[in-house]
Amino acid sequence: MTIMHQELVDRLDSDTFDPDVFRAAGVFVVRNAVSLEVMRAWQDEWAAFYASSLREGRDVNRANPVSLTESLPEKLAAMVHEPAFARILTQVFGPHVAVYNHRFVIKDQFSPGKVFLHQDSCYHLGNLNKCSIFTPLSVVDAANGAMSFHVGSHKLGVLGDAGEINPAAFDFSWPKITPELNPGDLVIMNSSLWHESGPNTSGVHRILADTIFQPADDPTGKELVCGEWQTDIFYSTQNHIRLFTNSRILKLIKYEKERAASDTKATS
Repeated sequence: MTIMHQELVDRLDSDTFDPDVFRAAGVFVVRNAVSLEVMRAWQDEWAAFYASSLREGRDVNRANPVSLTESLPEKLAAMVHEPAFARILTQVFGPHVAVYNHRFVIKDQFSPGKVFLHQDSCYHLGNLNKCSIFTPLSVVDAANGAMSFHVGSHKLGVLGDAGEINPAAFDFSWPKITPELNPGDLVIMNSSLWHESGPNTSGVHRILADTIFQPADDPTGKELVCGEWQTDIFYSTQNHIRLFTNSRILKLIKYEKERAASDTKATS
């Protein structure tokens, strides 16, 4: 770890957001950013939602088990308008900010496993200038699957494919941090930053909201957070393969269908 990297690690965890440190590190932990009153309301809403809709089982996404697929109740869906987010995001994007996506990523008895090292930008549509804010509704630590961030790795940009990153393929390394979080803390992360998480071995549910924000000039914006829209064109990110007549994904789907048909024919 270079001195520069150590200085970044020392400065990226504070009660006061520092946009310059965030730009250099690609991640910043903002302590006590959301009031306890707001947090309790979100926690109560989550507890009621989990008890009524998720406790007995849920529709686990096999491709990404920690990503909640069920629709959120109104109060949790409206988290994106918490003023603490806008205060941070306007220092990153300027006065006009929109939502790209809002979801929960949880580790409970139905999805306790680790998440491999990856970056998010390769899965996004629209412009690359995006970041996530992770909002813990529970205590988050190494025992229940805390996220780890590779500080500065966003400087490499998008690596050209999507999937598990092999850090051994590089001639350099990035310092890794695994911050412990309490309700009220926030983590803001550049969408190109490498990140991962360990398994939940304690059984204590790890509950995180993952909200992706971007400037309001991006045509993939779903909801305005502050300022005004800076684009008059929009398109949906749903079922994005429909946007292509030919692509890598469409070819993979075609090859999988052909292989399945061949296997069926061979065994019939």
